[in-house]
Amino acid sequence: MASAGTVVGLITPMTVVGTADAADAPGVSTAATSKRPASVAEGPRWTAAAAERFWTSRRMAEAKPIGGGESSAAERPLSQRALSDRGAVSRPEGAGAGAGVSGVGPRSSHFGGLAMIGRMYMQRGSGSYFCTASVIKSRNHNIVLTAGHCMDGRAGGGAMAFVPQWTAANPRPHGIFPVAIDSRGRSRVWIDQRYYDRGHTKGAPWDVAFAQVGARSDGKKAQDVVGANTLATGRGYAFDRIRLIGYPNADQQPLTCTNSTTRFTPTDGTPGSYLRIACDDYRSGTSGGPYLANFNSRTGTGDVVGSIGGWKTGGPTADISYSPYFGSDIQRLYDAAVNGSPPARPRAVSTAPR
Repeated sequence: MASAGTVVGLITPMTVVGTADAADAPGVSTAATSKRPASVAEGPRWTAAAAERFWTSRRMAEAKPIGGGESSAAERPLSQRALSDRGAVSRPEGAGAGAGVSGVGPRSSHFGGLAMIGRMYMQRGSGSYFCTASVIKSRNHNIVLTAGHCMDGRAGGGAMAFVPQWTAANPRPHGIFPVAIDSRGRSRVWIDQRYYDRGHTKGAPWDVAFAQVGARSDGKKAQDVVGANTLATGRGYAFDRIRLIGYPNADQQPLTCTNSTTRFTPTDGTPGSYLRIACDDYRSGTSGGPYLANFNSRTGTGDVVGSIGGWKTGGPTADISYSPYFGSDIQRLYDAAVNGSPPARPRAVSTAPR
């Protein structure tokens, strides 16, 4: 089976994803998207100052991981299987014989985090949510990577902001960076059109999102403040040492773990092949967490060769995580974000009988 990097076809022409189009997203309730608290700044008013006022230490601490603990089905950010199902270790359906996923991976540990990795916050319906995100080196110093399934349903659904190196003890050590918006108040988020069109299962090879973030309140850009990791595409699936970092559930610090990766090709009909890593306890909230190769402990940086997502939106258990293959499709998506090309968006859902 061909990998994501070898899927034929270019990213289709893209337009902007955002608040105004939230109701067009597959599986999104119009009623849910309209229940936005009046305190959420929308449109051109969504600035770093507004983000600082909205994302208080308490609100950030109380935010729920994407896919975990939503108050109702109508407000659930994901329209398909969510990472909240990642729990007991077992051989996932579709893993196939010899997949090597039984047992518990190397122990992960909490730590103080890395400056360029943090939480991506968003307001959806009546709740606050987050995923893991990381700064990617770019010429404009303003690109952040996370999982497509964190952003696809309601990209720009409200008050989106990146907070690098969040911990409960020090929630904004480097400030806060609002996700950039256009003149119509729509968030600048890039996701492959095929992920929107095919959904979380058939579109799993493209479960990646890049977001453009604005400067913090003093005018400094994210990359200038915290540094950045380097996007590395076309490097394959097997790595001897990958450092995996993510923000699980309500934990007060992020998790870190180092292990090797292998190639995984599902047998359940999900297209593509994926990077697989065994690291224990990577629960809801770790989606979008970077796979760091060639990690330099002195600089705290590495090459990003994957991010938690893809098959089963990152995996059905907390101890085995997956990533889409970072090939030419992901490179083109990154290039589109860096160049400011119009992002893709969910197509309007037809209600006419078929």
